[in-house]
Amino acid sequence: MSLKELRRRISSVKSTQKITAAMKMVASAKLRRLQERVHFGSDYIERLNLIGHYLGNVQQDLETHSAWLNTEGKYDLMIIFGAEKGLCGGFHSNIIRKITQELEECSNIQVLIFGQKAIDTLKNRYHFCSDLSPDIKNPNMQTFLNLAKSIEPLKQTKVIGRIHIIGSKFKNILTQQTYSKLLCPFTFEAHQKKFDTNIFEPSPDVFLPHFFTQYLSTNLHQAWLETLTGEMASRMAAMDNATRNAKEMLEDLNLEYNRTRQAQITKELTEIIAGSEGVQQ
Repeated sequence: MSLKELRRRISSVKSTQKITAAMKMVASAKLRRLQERVHFGSDYIERLNLIGHYLGNVQQDLETHSAWLNTEGKYDLMIIFGAEKGLCGGFHSNIIRKITQELEECSNIQVLIFGQKAIDTLKNRYHFCSDLSPDIKNPNMQTFLNLAKSIEPLKQTKVIGRIHIIGSKFKNILTQQTYSKLLCPFTFEAHQKKFDTNIFEPSPDVFLPHFFTQYLSTNLHQAWLETLTGEMASRMAAMDNATRNAKEMLEDLNLEYNRTRQAQITKELTEIIAGSEGVQQ
């Protein structure tokens, strides 16, 4: 490789190193904010679980059971939370592998996908739910609340049966665990089996539909936040590895450049000395 090619290669690697270092810093800043939101969301869901366990017991005593507790429907709904962008190591491929595995074991199921990277990968593979059309670009809490409200009449008319979700659970910077979960019909987990008091206002008949809608939207929003957190952590780790690899590559290229340059200088000096000796003779 000539000196010109080596200089061009070194310049290209330096530019790439600057980009990966900047992407690492951006992902790190976003990760900290997302971790805070996930922490607050986990506390909120824990309180909802306490309320939900009590409401689940009350529901058994009512003459009309909530549609959210039924499993019958024309099809099951799979809500998928995937990567929004690329350059995040094996995060995207791990989720796609989990989706493929789960959907091969299911029949009569329609999907709803959040995450543009996942949509681009799966858009021609599975049957998308035509009864729902949420705003999947930059989703927020209101997006999932509107989605839950759209699902409610479909549950009541037994169009949708079970609701599954697939996403990624953030463990730490280096570990994100993909998971599949049956979200509806609801099963509540709580530290207390019941509240200390049985006083309840308004009546369960009035409150239950609103609570179940809120419970679904909150869980969907939390799953989306956790998946985003895992994506940012994977991107930060991937960009950190890329930056360190670029540094090692620069060291090798600089060493090769110096060797090539020294060899060229030595060759030129040898030619000059040989020429000088020839003239003297």
